[in-house]
Amino acid sequence: MQSGHLGVQIGNHVGSKNLDNLGIVSFLQHCADEGAAVLVHPWEMFGHERMPKYMMPWTVGMPAETQLSVVALILSGSFDRLPSTLRICFAHGGGSFAYLLGRLENAWHHHPVARGECEYPPSHYLNRFYADSAVFDQRALQFLVDTMAADQVMLGSDYPFPLGEERVGSLIRQSDLSQHTKAKLLSGNAIRFLGLKNEAPDARDKKAEIPVGSSPLAPSSGQLTYSSYLKVPELLELQQPQSSPPHHDELLFILVHQTYELWFKELLHDLDAVVANLRRAGAAPKSRDEVYEAARLLRRCTEITRVLVEQFTILETMLPTHFLAFRGLLEPASGFQSEQFREIEFLCGLKDEKMLRYHRPTPEAHASLKRRLEEPSLHDVFFGALQAIGKLAPAGQDATEKERFEARARAVHALYQDEHHHRDWIDVCERLTEFDELVVSWRLRHIQLVERIIGIRMGTGGSSGASYLKLTLDKKFFPELWEARTLLTE
Repeated sequence: MQSGHLGVQIGNHVGSKNLDNLGIVSFLQHCADEGAAVLVHPWEMFGHERMPKYMMPWTVGMPAETQLSVVALILSGSFDRLPSTLRICFAHGGGSFAYLLGRLENAWHHHPVARGECEYPPSHYLNRFYADSAVFDQRALQFLVDTMAADQVMLGSDYPFPLGEERVGSLIRQSDLSQHTKAKLLSGNAIRFLGLKNEAPDARDKKAEIPVGSSPLAPSSGQLTYSSYLKVPELLELQQPQSSPPHHDELLFILVHQTYELWFKELLHDLDAVVANLRRAGAAPKSRDEVYEAARLLRRCTEITRVLVEQFTILETMLPTHFLAFRGLLEPASGFQSEQFREIEFLCGLKDEKMLRYHRPTPEAHASLKRRLEEPSLHDVFFGALQAIGKLAPAGQDATEKERFEARARAVHALYQDEHHHRDWIDVCERLTEFDELVVSWRLRHIQLVERIIGIRMGTGGSSGASYLKLTLDKKFFPELWEARTLLTE
């Protein structure tokens, strides 16, 4: 410790001696006296002769070894004798301890022989040790936090070992835990466990402390700044009203629609990633990471689309007369010509080759749309993945489109009927349905805005305006997800 070490890592046993061995307990007492944190990582698992295959020593032996360590310290009364200043953490979420605590607790209360030498029930000692978050499953993480309390769980990855978390911290970041709890798990609890001061990691390396309340550093010439990174000057030059003199509300009209296009860009970026993850999930049906990642990104897509729906409220602050003051200058430009929105439709599976002709004046956009038209859509890849996991049988060559549709709806129905085994895929279904619902809401709000501002006039691009938009309301990206709900029974 005098050399700057923060703690030690030990195995969960020494030969045949468990952690309640008097010699090991004396060592733990010494760690507490020295202020050394202790990480317990299982090794040399029992039962090797019965677990020679399938990585079972890691998936079965390690969790059991770790539970044995925790239970030995509790039932032997070691935690009663060791000082509360001992900081000890058990790897891999504490093994199977949290998930079998109820069984241990029941035995303690009803069978005197199971009480050992501890003064209190096992659950009394949950605040005496930590567990890391390397459990690789959202439900398991939530249960671990609920059992141990948010102050006793901290980030663990096991990376780069065979079962390590490849994207360290992603399980916590993508969970439904509160931001406050995530902050504890990602850093706060580890700072306390390691006995560090609550400061930024790089601050400890600085020789001189920055006084509290001091001004931010002024950037030197040529350094990256907020403005240069975001191209703010260029961004603010992109609004070019057509009215002269510029009508006050035209700037709002331009900004809202430019914002739409920026969000469309992000949607395309995220939806492409969803497709890639679902494609990988189909290639490795037993893997769940890609399914969770697809659901996480789809959640972002739904929240973005929710923002898009709300933006119509801002446009509705324009009076009809104010919009009509510059509307005539916009012809023949029209929102109907948004290449990115058309890309989103094609990417999600709502493809119509006839739409390509409206984008011929922009060769680059036309090429992008043609590519989207020809490549597999999110709809295709999603149902391809359901086929890969055995929920959707390959369609026969003579199957009609109606038969194919019904088979896809039944595949979704089968997922919902087997929630215990397919909660991750059901989450993807729910996200897709919500996204679909919000896109329909966006179309509806668009119609309402048009009718509120221009009534039943023709659109600036030559369409029939609100009447045309109403024809799009029945368009859904994933109609099978909606049909599956009809198939569900009480």
